[in-house]
Amino acid sequence: MKIDFGKIERYIEDRGFGFVSHTFVRSPSMEVFFHIKSVKRTCPDLAQVLNARNSNEPLYFWYEFGLSEKGQQVFAVLEPTKIRQSYSDDLSAFIDMINKNWMNVEMSLPESIKRATFDLLPPDEVRQLEAKREIFEEEKKRKREELQRIEAARLQEIADQKAAQEKIEEEEFRQLVAEMSPLGFTYSAQVSAYIVRHKLGYKYPNISGILKMEISGYVWNFNGGFPTEIYAQLCHELQLENQKSRARAIAFRSYKDINEHQSP
Repeated sequence: MKIDFGKIERYIEDRGFGFVSHTFVRSPSMEVFFHIKSVKRTCPDLAQVLNARNSNEPLYFWYEFGLSEKGQQVFAVLEPTKIRQSYSDDLSAFIDMINKNWMNVEMSLPESIKRATFDLLPPDEVRQLEAKREIFEEEKKRKREELQRIEAARLQEIADQKAAQEKIEEEEFRQLVAEMSPLGFTYSAQVSAYIVRHKLGYKYPNISGILKMEISGYVWNFNGGFPTEIYAQLCHELQLENQKSRARAIAFRSYKDINEHQSP
């Protein structure tokens, strides 16, 4: 015979049987069959409560169980005091599991463990467990808030860097437009060629660079190109004509990124 503690998962009153859960015993079966006759014989008060209770009200009890033709079956309902007096070997294992559950603040404390705690431990030991768990929960909360603060700071730094980068790119773009406008270019390729020919990559490192192009499976690098969104804006500002090429941009690396990766 083994003992355990559990909650009545369901009880079919008109047939006089039901099922109670496991708390401490590891078993392939999640529930144990019980019959009202065994309950009446070993704990008449529980039987009376069981037949009169609200179906939504949880009900827990200690029990002795074993194997029968129905599988695992409750043979007796136990009083908590009997467990402390007569099942000392089981009690030490139960208390060890109780302590582990109370100290594991990464998991919510199961109601069955909480109720079993009040049954098995003296009030002062229960208060000690409650105090320890509260300390651990506060520490967990502090760590979580610290991680949230660090993450918020990281995201803000990224946002600030992005805003600063966008401002630099906007300034470079306005400078490029101002420099190219008087030259009367018709196509963007002329602008790119001008940048390459005059080695202006240092001057517009954030918005110009190496553009990877593709057409019909053939891929090549276009020096002095622009990312798609800047290219469209440049064509609009300088009124450049669309060359209607079937080539498409598939990647872009700015001169700034290239130079940073080449630096020792």
